[in-house]
Amino acid sequence: MANVATAMDMADMKDDAAMADAINIGSKREPKLPSGYYIKPDGLYFDGGEGPEKIAGPVRVVAQTRDRNSQAWGLLLRWRDDDGVEHQWSLPRSLMAGDGREVRSALLDGGLYVSPRTSHRNALQTFLASIRVEDRARAVTRVGWTDGAFALPDRTIGEDGHLVVYQGTAALDHEYRVSGDLGQWQKSVAVYGVGNSRIAVALASAFVGPLLAAIGEEGGGVHFRGPSSIGKSTTLLAAASVWGPPSFVRQWRATQNGLEGLAEQANETLLILDELAQLDAKEAGSVAYLLANGTGKSRASQSGEAKAAKRWRAFFLSSGEISLSDHAKSDGRGRRSAAGQEVRILDIEADAGEGLGLFETLHGAATGEALSRIIKAGAAESYGIAGPSFVERLIGRLDVVAQGVRQGIDAFVAENMPKGGNGQVSRACRRFGLIAAAGETAARLGVLPWGEGVSIDAAKKVFSAWLVSRGGVGAAEDEAAADQVRTFLMAHGMSRFQPVHDDTSAPIYNRAGFWRADAMERREYLIPAATWKGEVCQGMDPKSVAQVLAARGFLGVDGAGKYSVPVTVPGIGKSRFYIVLPAIFGEE
Repeated sequence: MANVATAMDMADMKDDAAMADAINIGSKREPKLPSGYYIKPDGLYFDGGEGPEKIAGPVRVVAQTRDRNSQAWGLLLRWRDDDGVEHQWSLPRSLMAGDGREVRSALLDGGLYVSPRTSHRNALQTFLASIRVEDRARAVTRVGWTDGAFALPDRTIGEDGHLVVYQGTAALDHEYRVSGDLGQWQKSVAVYGVGNSRIAVALASAFVGPLLAAIGEEGGGVHFRGPSSIGKSTTLLAAASVWGPPSFVRQWRATQNGLEGLAEQANETLLILDELAQLDAKEAGSVAYLLANGTGKSRASQSGEAKAAKRWRAFFLSSGEISLSDHAKSDGRGRRSAAGQEVRILDIEADAGEGLGLFETLHGAATGEALSRIIKAGAAESYGIAGPSFVERLIGRLDVVAQGVRQGIDAFVAENMPKGGNGQVSRACRRFGLIAAAGETAARLGVLPWGEGVSIDAAKKVFSAWLVSRGGVGAAEDEAAADQVRTFLMAHGMSRFQPVHDDTSAPIYNRAGFWRADAMERREYLIPAATWKGEVCQGMDPKSVAQVLAARGFLGVDGAGKYSVPVTVPGIGKSRFYIVLPAIFGEE
């Protein structure tokens, strides 16, 4: 927000006309004060016939606000509290439809004096309802880019001539707070990303948001998985310090509507959600996909008319002791997240694998736990500077920067995309390339105190770990199909399968099929079609599962290439079965 002189700074004002102009510093035109109202250096006065009486502290009405459709009208107010801190609030005129209690509460909470006398309260209400300002500002309901400016709840970056101001639900209650300066943040937080891939990826991810629209990329996120003692919260707090204090980290424990509101507030910045286990397992997959997709659910108003769905474009970080897919399956119904969800939300093992938990290098700290405490302390002292500084450096050059980012992503993919990788792996590789390019851009612009290639190297390491954890470069659905059949056989192979040629065996209750020994005395499992479709492949397409297993050599086929094979079994006779081969367990 531009530095603007206040009425208190203009001690040389002598007449009421000059004082009236003080309420609208930065405007090209004076506001039209209602009859009986005066602006003096120490506040707003009203003369109801018995002489001027002070009804509020010095508050400036800078502009009238409205959205693109000339709706949501309001007033842009600025004032200083007793500590000299400047406040900005875009006051929706709709709040003045009642007795003004919400308006007075907001002004008082921001440190502005408001007279407690009832007549003075009414006078203030009349003033705000009656004043007219010629200058206009664009009101937006979410943070991010509008008309070349970047709106935050309490300030606008790049404001030049045509004002853009935030007038959303988080105008007063938000976490885009500032403490310290950029140099302090670089020394106390960002420097520890060098040589530590997880910290570097988290920090680089915090700079993705302002670039998304310019480069035409979709939202998405990174989920750090691991036990509670591994240091996952350190990555989140480090990334949170780019945009705000530790409280910038929110919790998964919220309703879907509440999470949509958080996502909208994090538009083109960063959404951080801790403790995935707090989210209902039944909603885990759909809610995470909704956040990555950027569009909330359509809802009806009280009159029954459709309300506009919330929209956002945000990158987000998450943490939990288990992965998104495992949490989605933990509701007891065997569900798993779709492959598209798992690619948009990259699941990363928080343990870097060097015996130091989250870290690969300790930067002189005695232990990983000690370094974690250092980073957390730094994030609690210096925060909210790096993100806005990055945006400031993008003003006027976003198109050029975006072209470089796209080239950086393409270069990362060209170098790191494994041979034989399918489309899902390609999308994931591109996502890591985006993180790498965002970090490199922040470093080149002087925000991250890193040398060239630090972000790229970190993204490479984490992408390699993601591939290993994923289990290969093929389609995730294929591995999921094989894993589901394998899991079923490991759970029921000894109890629910009857040997084909042993009439003396104990009776099998709730029989799932038969087994027989191959030439090497290994078990082959014969599963009838009903069990194959109803149990083994529950939640999946049975034909697709058979196709995947056959292609991998895990399923026997007949001479015509059919996936079910005719076999004679005792008590049934000749029937068709899906024959799962021992190779599914990794045997040669």
